[in-house]
Order: sequence, then C-alpha cells, then structure tokens
Amino acid sequence: MSYYKYITGKREDNQELKAVMEAVASDLQKHKTNEIKPGVLLGLIQSGKTRAFLGILAKCFDEGYDVSVIFTKNSVALVEQTMKRLKSEFELPIASKKLYVWDVIKLQNLDQLTGYILSNKVIFVVKKEMKNMEKLHQIFDEVSQLRKKNILIIDDEADQASVSFVNDKEKIDGVDFAKIAKSLSDFRLNLKGRNSFLQVTATPYSLYLQPQELELNGEETAPNRPAFTHLLHPHAAYVGGVYYFENAIDCESTAYYLYKRVPDDQIDYLNGKSKSTTTYNKKTLNNVLNTDNFESIRSAIINYLVGGSIRQIQEKDDSNPWAEAYHSAFVLHTSVTKAIHTQQKDLIEKILLKLNSLSQVELTSILKYPYHLLELSLKLINEKIPKLEEVVSTVKEALENEFIGITIVNSENQVAELLGEDGQLRLDNPFNIFIGGQTLDRGITIDHLIGFYYGRNPKNFQMDTVLQHSRMYGSRSQSDLAVTRFYTSFRVYNAMKNMHYFDQDLRDNIQKDPAASVRFIAKKGTTIKPCGPNKIKASTVVSFKEYSRFLPVGFQTRSKTSIKKLVSEIDGLIYPQLDENKEGVLDFETLKVILLKINDTYIYEPQYGNIGLYWDVDVVLKAIELGMNFKNTNQIGLYYKDGRETSRTKNQGQSFTDAPDDGKTDLPRSKALAVNKPVVMFLKQKGLSINGWRDTEFYWPVILMPANMPNYVYSEE
Repeated sequence: MSYYKYITGKREDNQELKAVMEAVASDLQKHKTNEIKPGVLLGLIQSGKTRAFLGILAKCFDEGYDVSVIFTKNSVALVEQTMKRLKSEFELPIASKKLYVWDVIKLQNLDQLTGYILSNKVIFVVKKEMKNMEKLHQIFDEVSQLRKKNILIIDDEADQASVSFVNDKEKIDGVDFAKIAKSLSDFRLNLKGRNSFLQVTATPYSLYLQPQELELNGEETAPNRPAFTHLLHPHAAYVGGVYYFENAIDCESTAYYLYKRVPDDQIDYLNGKSKSTTTYNKKTLNNVLNTDNFESIRSAIINYLVGGSIRQIQEKDDSNPWAEAYHSAFVLHTSVTKAIHTQQKDLIEKILLKLNSLSQVELTSILKYPYHLLELSLKLINEKIPKLEEVVSTVKEALENEFIGITIVNSENQVAELLGEDGQLRLDNPFNIFIGGQTLDRGITIDHLIGFYYGRNPKNFQMDTVLQHSRMYGSRSQSDLAVTRFYTSFRVYNAMKNMHYFDQDLRDNIQKDPAASVRFIAKKGTTIKPCGPNKIKASTVVSFKEYSRFLPVGFQTRSKTSIKKLVSEIDGLIYPQLDENKEGVLDFETLKVILLKINDTYIYEPQYGNIGLYWDVDVVLKAIELGMNFKNTNQIGLYYKDGRETSRTKNQGQSFTDAPDDGKTDLPRSKALAVNKPVVMFLKQKGLSINGWRDTEFYWPVILMPANMPNYVYSEE
C-alpha cells in the first residue's frame, strides 16, 4: 500500500511536480532538519504549495514516518480548508481506517488515541495560535508514545508567526521571540523519535534574510537557516507578478490593459476619511452615477459587470443542461474597519440600484465605453467577443433579478461559512462582490477573480503582508485575464512592482545557489550596513541585478519658464561627452549633478495625481555606485536621444508610462554598452501638451545596471 502512488494517481500529478515532491522527501531523510536548519519548500502565492506538501507527506508516510503535524496560519478558514483538503485527497486511506486526521483543538478526549490508532498513520492540524499550541503540547505530553514516533512537521506559511519577534521593553534589545515561534520551537525540541521539519512559504524573507549570527538579549541564537531549499515551479496556468508587472509594458499583452490607476483622494473618500465616518454624503450618494468622488469604484463595478457578462456568454453551453454556469468574483479591499465595510456595501448597492433604474438605452450608453475598452484586450487573444446588445441584456438581467451577491467578509467565521467542499471560496451567484479582504489573504483561493480594487495605502508596506493580499495571483485562464482589471493607487502599484522584482531576485538567487545569501544592505545616515528581515519595508526597498532599470515614473514637469534654464544647463553637461553616435562616458560626480538637476525639473502635486511618487535619486546613485564598484570602473556609459514624444500616461490615461526607452532600439544598444559599466539613457522629450506634458522640453533618464551583476537589495532605514 503506497500513499504516494494513491495520491499522485488520483490527482494525475505531472512528472515535474513528482520530481520536486520526491526530492524534498528524500532530502528530509538525508538531512537533519530542526529548529535551526529546516527544509524549505518555496513556492509562489497561489501556486499549488498545498498540493505539493500533501504529496511530500504521502511519500514520507511510505518512507516510515508515522505522524504528521501540520501548522497553519492563525485562521479558522485556513484550518477548515486544510481539513477539507486532507479528507478529500486522502479519502480512501481515511475510509479504510489506515489514516486518522484531527484538528487538535477539537480533539477533546485523548483516550481516543489508542494503541490501534497510533499503529496507523495520524495527522494533526494545528492553528498557529496559543490555545492550539497548548493543546498540541498537552496531547504529546499525555500520550507519551507520540513523542517517540517518526514525525514530519510541516509549517505552512512558515514566515507567518514561526520566525518572528515582538517588542519587549523589559528585554535588553527591546525585542524577544514571539510566543508562537517559541512554542513551536519548544515542541520540536521535546520530540524523542526521528523527526523532520519542512517549512512551506511563498514569502520567505524572514527565513532567508537573516544575519549569519543573531544576538538577542545577550544570548547568541542561531538563525533559522534552511538545511535545503526546493523551488516549486508554478503550473502552466499560473499567473503572478511576471504577468502583472513585467508583461504590463508590452502593448501586445492583455496585461497592458490590466491596471487602472485610482486617485488617492478617491480611496480616502471611499475609506470615510472625508465627510462623515458613518455614512457617505447623501447628496453624493444620490448622484452616485456621476459624482467624481466615486468615479473609480463606480467604473470598477461597471467594468466587472461587463467583463463578467462577456465571460458568461462565452462559457454558455446550451447543449448541456447540466453544464456548470460561469460565476465570477470581485474583491474590494481598502480598509480593515467594519463600519467602512458596511458603508461600502451600501454604496455598491446604491450603484446597482441606480443602474437598474435606467432604461435599456440609458444602460447601453453607460456600458458602451467599458465594453469597447475590454474589446482591446479581448482582441489580443482572438476570443469571440459577444455583441454589445447581448452584454447589455445580460447585465440588465443580473440587475433586475438580483443575480449579484454582495458579501462582507471581515471575520474568520464568515470566511469559513463561505468555503465549499473543495476548500475554496464558493461563488454562489453569477456575480459575487466580496468586501473586506483582510481575512482573504493567505491560502484562500478565489476562482474567476476578474476584478480587484485594492486601497490599503500605509506609510510603510510590509512586504509579505501586501504580497499575501494579492488574491489575483493563481490559476487564471487567458479568457479571464482578458477581462480582468486591477484598481489601486500608483504608489501602491509601484510598491507592489518593487516587491515583485525583489521577490523574483531572491528566488533567482536561491535557484542558482540555495546556500548563497542575498547581498542585503541598508543605508543609515551616511553608512551602508547589512540589514536583517525585520528592517524590510517595501516602500524603501530597491532590488536590482544585471540589466535592472531605474527611472522616474508619474512625474509632471514644472512650467517652461521654470525649467528652461535648468534644461540648458543639463544640455551643457551632456553634449561635450557625446561622440558622433551620440554615445559616451561620464564620471560619477558629473552624473550626480545631472540627475539632481533633472529631478529639479519635476513636480509632484495632487492635481497631477503623483503624490508619493517622488523619484529618490539617492537610491539610484547608490545602485550606480555599487555597479561601478562591481565592475571596477570609474565610468558610466552614456546613451543620448532627443526629439522623443513619449506620453505621460498609457492605456487611455489609466496608468503612468513606465517605458520611455524603446525595447527594440534603445534597450538592446544600452545593454551592449552595459557589459562593463552602468549605463544612463538620456531621452530628451519634446514634452507636448497633447501627450500630457506642459509644452516644454525635459529629460527622462533610464539607468541600466551592468551585465553579470549579482542580486542586491538596498533599503534606507
């Protein structure tokens, strides 16, 4: 009887996944894994990590392990999802009394753990919460046989609570290990038999970005460095940061149309920071289809209705009366405050009510523009596009017959109630709008999520937290992606993009050499020093490697009279360095002067929608300096072009242009110049008003890191 053959056969796992699962199981037996050196399975958000670790568990059962303890995030919903997944995937072993599965907090009578049951395989699911941890300790203390068993510990979402610190003013260093982390560590140390420890995560920063030695409150503590790491590569249908951020600059990709910029003041208003905190202004609510205050959320809801209707029509199968109907989802996540969630539900109900009151002609007039915008991305995948009239009729039917569910999700119990038998969030209606979002972060899967309005806008972004909010990542069809839209402020979008590149660089580093550490540095005053995980704030993190690009985005120029002299001075610094091909070299100090002058030609004001997007030249200069040091050169390559007419925005004004350099000419030539030094492209723009500028010439620089640069992460403390 093979658990592994059973589960892989039932799921029809491919060879690539099997290879990873078998390699992890093999390494768990070869290596001593414990609280100091765990084994790590590193996946991506929503990429099939649970599927993989259950396969590893099955393989380990075949190899002589008796018991598995699975630690989950402190979430009722995730525990329930894990239990359902276990019962589904191990259905036959459970039914044949060869495997027993318990949620520890529900195991009230320990007499159930008889010798017969312990002679079979046992799985305990434990929420990372103190009552659950205490119950686990009690079970293993009172049923002493368990401690002698061969045990596989699987720490799901391993960076969440397992490797963490808390502020404690009574301690020498002002911090101490968090209670959950200490309890989990104590549990591992109390085991007497052979045991292995596997950590599973998609956000591994606290696991890998630890110092080589850590002294805490006068005691030297070894960091939780992995004994081994295996990367779980995403399945073919996986959509993540590469699509959302890298493909977004390709006008031939549906990702080009995905992001919609939301002004900060509209997010503030939606979060109740203007007017009343208990209800929106009545006059504004009564004018909900026209007011500027709700323009972005109104547009998002209307786009969702149109996109969802298009997909319903495309997926409709009249030949099969039992065919599963297409149901979609939209998530609104801007606040953790329950009162605001209630306001937002009332607001969306008001929008839908007003739309329903319109005549067919009036509704068609409103839906026509978003329909044509969605057409642009649908045409890229050669998908059959339903006629506007058919889409309008589908939206009208949904409005009239209440086919649109609006659900507030701001508690663990609410999420648990919404989970289906497969452990995924149920989509009961053709259109499903979920408001809240905080409890929908780690582990919860939402199929057909084609609209995501994200408005959490803190001063500092905690990287793993924000990435785990990215519920739009996961298995997505090309047809769904063509109508998917993501709404947030450009500051948030930019921070998420930085996180993606940082995350990707870290994975690349691990893949090339799992034992290597990322060169993680932080600026404090005028010094540069190594920095640990608790210093990571995404708003100040810059990740770079070979050919990484740095450039300002979202800026507006000052007036012509304000910058004409500055632009002339910049000309005077650049022109003498150019050869007949308009290329050359610069020294660091000259470049520093030029970039600072260029930055002085930019302006950031609310009217331009770019507050928070200020270009930090100091960070860029530090990256250039590191690139020069790595290549042992005192030169920076210079590439110059003028007469450019790049627009300030792209995608019908929905986002800021972030690629003034031509990927077919500028970038290849600059890469050729960047073999032995960093390169700066000085792209002089005409700055025409028809392109969103102020009818004045200005410089748009793009900095390119040199070839063969190792991965660096730079952060200002």
